[in-house]
Amino acid sequence: MYPVELITEEGEIVKGIIYDDGEFEECKIEAKYIATPTFFNSHTHLLDSIAEVPNVDLISAMEFKFKILNKFEDDEIREGVERSVKIAMRSGTSSILNFTEMGLRGYKIIKDFNILSLTRPSNIEEAEILVDKSIGFGMSSIRDHDYRFLEELRNITKRKGKIFAIHAGEVDDEDVEGALALEPDLIIHMNMASVKNLKRAMDEGIPIVTCMRSNAFFGLLNKKNYEILSEYDKWLIGTDNAMVCKPSMLEEMRFASYVLRKDLDVFKACIRGFEFFGGSRGLIIFNRKFNLHLCKDSLKCVIRRAETIDIEKIISKS
Repeated sequence: MYPVELITEEGEIVKGIIYDDGEFEECKIEAKYIATPTFFNSHTHLLDSIAEVPNVDLISAMEFKFKILNKFEDDEIREGVERSVKIAMRSGTSSILNFTEMGLRGYKIIKDFNILSLTRPSNIEEAEILVDKSIGFGMSSIRDHDYRFLEELRNITKRKGKIFAIHAGEVDDEDVEGALALEPDLIIHMNMASVKNLKRAMDEGIPIVTCMRSNAFFGLLNKKNYEILSEYDKWLIGTDNAMVCKPSMLEEMRFASYVLRKDLDVFKACIRGFEFFGGSRGLIIFNRKFNLHLCKDSLKCVIRRAETIDIEKIISKS
């Protein structure tokens, strides 16, 4: 058992004991550990774990990515995904929402991993197969697709009760209105969207995922939009492409905290995905041996200082 300060999903600090089965008993106790819920990584591209992107712009990086994916065998790509999943899980993530490219081939590579997969069909025939094998579709910007094809995919997900997610507002605002017209269930990025369109998406109640390290890598950080999103109760955080950023929510959370200085809002965005997408939940037990040994503010310390070395145990609850 672990005498802890438990940081709840709402950021409240409660003292008590966590037992090995994950049960928590509130009581007055001298806490020797800090505990939090496990994290939900709301956006990854794990197939590109096989690649290491050079210092190029976003468009060139995506061209490089698919060149690499077509070069390697499926087993090699699968090994890369396995490594990334281990990194994610060992750093406290228990659920991952992955954009799985390459149609049926991509689905077959990733299907045996314990992740939530949004597939990307290349034609309607493939879409009718993939919609029953995944939780929905995860599409790149409307710039990359025939718009009528996107409309057909949206209709398929509506008919099947599945998720339609799309990238928008990552580079500029030009693809945002077209994306919103598709009535998506989830939007990725919106860092470079106009404030008008960002607030429109929020008014429509669409969950929005931010990936700040990836934005920073491509020179697309926009603190103004992150500030707006931090007040949104459907704001989520993910780590984006594995070829750019390790799928560690501890690292993403720390970086987001440095950018925004809004620790509680960042913390909530790192676990809020369970509310919308389900997934496996759990608890992280942090020791105080290393980065947290002088910790006085548990929430701030975990968000700004914690690393994998500080994790004593991860307890699965479902």
